[in-house]
Amino acid sequence: MKFSLYIGTNKYSLSTEDDILKLSPNNFECQHKILIGNKDILKSTQMSYKKLFQKSVEKYNKNNPKKEIKSYYVKINESLKQSLATGILIKINEKNYKNLAEEKIIELFLNQLKVINKLLKNFYIVSAILYFEKSLTLRIIGVPYVKDKENELEIRVSKSSCFTREKVEELRLSLQIQANKDFLKFFVTKTKVITADKKKIDIRQLGLFKNYRENRI
Repeated sequence: MKFSLYIGTNKYSLSTEDDILKLSPNNFECQHKILIGNKDILKSTQMSYKKLFQKSVEKYNKNNPKKEIKSYYVKINESLKQSLATGILIKINEKNYKNLAEEKIIELFLNQLKVINKLLKNFYIVSAILYFEKSLTLRIIGVPYVKDKENELEIRVSKSSCFTREKVEELRLSLQIQANKDFLKFFVTKTKVITADKKKIDIRQLGLFKNYRENRI
């Protein structure tokens, strides 16, 4: 099993609505399973902004009527410095994954999401979709934010405060450990059983030969 993690680079920076729409499940010609959210990932992102920032924006507008923010989502979408959302890509490359139980594969990736939620307290997951491509691929869209009562806008988008170098390193290690643990738990035992059955078959086949003798310890 080979594990890979990518955060917020290239097409996963999700700076604009177009970037988000490129990750719509309809753009990928393979089987998929929605773990969080729904197919309308853009609308889900818009709704997440209301949930995360609406109260903070209303308080800001009350204290700053001359600098009123009509839509925080639009403000960030039009910004040249901030991204609307951040993408996380998790790939697990296992050649024979199609022979594995799909419900266990899904459980493995749900555990990956649990690790992300535990370590990234200020990362709101909007969408998480598992794709059954050549490798198993989990595409996550989320909104990173920061809470700061000293700032006029107490809750705001902030990728830099959420994804520090130390936090990314911790996340990568924790996700890989969890993936390896789940893979051993769900699949390696099954592989051993299959191997053991194959050995039994081979022994019976060899027993057909006249001079064959099985050595026992």
